[in-house]
Amino acid sequence: MTTNEQNHADQDIQTGHAAASQMVPAQPAPAANPAEWLSDPTAAAPSALAAEVAENAGTNSYDLLEQLTQTKRLGNQVPVAGWFHFPLVDADPDEFIAETERSTAELRWDLVKIMTNGNYLPVAYGAGYRWSTDPESWDGPFSSHPIASAQNAAQLPVLDPTTGILDREVEVARRLVEHYRGRKPVLATLFDPISWVQELSTPLDPRYVLKLIEEDPAALEHALEAIQETNERFLERLIDAGVDGIFYSVKFSTSQLLTPEQHARFVLPYVKRTDDQLAGRTWLNMLHVHGDAGLYFDDLLPFDSFNALNWESEAPVEGAASIAELRAKTDKVLIAGIDQHRDFDGTATEVRERLSARLERALAQNDGGAFVFGPGCTLPLDRDSWLFGQIAEVAGRR
Repeated sequence: MTTNEQNHADQDIQTGHAAASQMVPAQPAPAANPAEWLSDPTAAAPSALAAEVAENAGTNSYDLLEQLTQTKRLGNQVPVAGWFHFPLVDADPDEFIAETERSTAELRWDLVKIMTNGNYLPVAYGAGYRWSTDPESWDGPFSSHPIASAQNAAQLPVLDPTTGILDREVEVARRLVEHYRGRKPVLATLFDPISWVQELSTPLDPRYVLKLIEEDPAALEHALEAIQETNERFLERLIDAGVDGIFYSVKFSTSQLLTPEQHARFVLPYVKRTDDQLAGRTWLNMLHVHGDAGLYFDDLLPFDSFNALNWESEAPVEGAASIAELRAKTDKVLIAGIDQHRDFDGTATEVRERLSARLERALAQNDGGAFVFGPGCTLPLDRDSWLFGQIAEVAGRR
């Protein structure tokens, strides 16, 4: 989602969806092989078992990405990544894990970004929330928010991650680590504190956070500290569970929202603390810089534990940072190249041709550096997910 889209997000969050059972849609019968499924939009998806066999026949994803982080150079294989929400199974750990394993195998992605529901911390803080029953919308309706006033922010407590939904998220991570150990790196998802304040107050809309900055920065800083301490306790448990790293989203690292001085005060200290906590304990940490223009990369690049960067490199807006621009600044792993909003329109052939052109352009800009072909944010839920298999197809991943 772009910053502009954030600012215009639908705030009618009191409207609920009709209740529906949390059930994974039935899968079609498998095609003869994954290649047929990926090239023929009329073919049915392969079974998870068939896709897993095909996945294991290729280069070990774990070794491929580990080599990428160590050499800081792209070898003769281009790793691929992608992620999208599973709204119908968010509330069921068993079904969520099964869907994660199925989609990772079928789409042949080289890393597992645990696509936890983006509202897990508001739920942990007691938000009135109903899980989405709409397969095309990950965010369900709210009836109340943990931060509805500056006083709420000033009194926000530190949470215990050994109970409730945070404990559940740790258990999901542990089980996925066990499943993929030594085969694919597993990354847990966290937001920085100011991004969480947004989700605890006016989800997907930064305006209330900006109001707090202007009217009661002390209340905001109390909330940031409470969330940072919660994040740190939660991250300790995730590291103990064996995650290879984290996907860390910063949504306010843009001049479209904060001045450089505000960014230095309300964002950077907490990124630094997380960077310090990760140092020497995880080996693949993706810093997702949310937004499409005016991103504060120069402020964020010095954080060494975050050895991979993800952003909307293909956003068709003035001021969007290209792969070439970032490659000139850093030898970190760049996870980019795909416009998730536009690249999956049309038939499988059209998507494949579009992605082939994207990959060719990305590799030309990358100049041989460490690179993973992937989207700038979550993939859309209003497209057939089998189209996402074209990412691996054009990169030659088997």
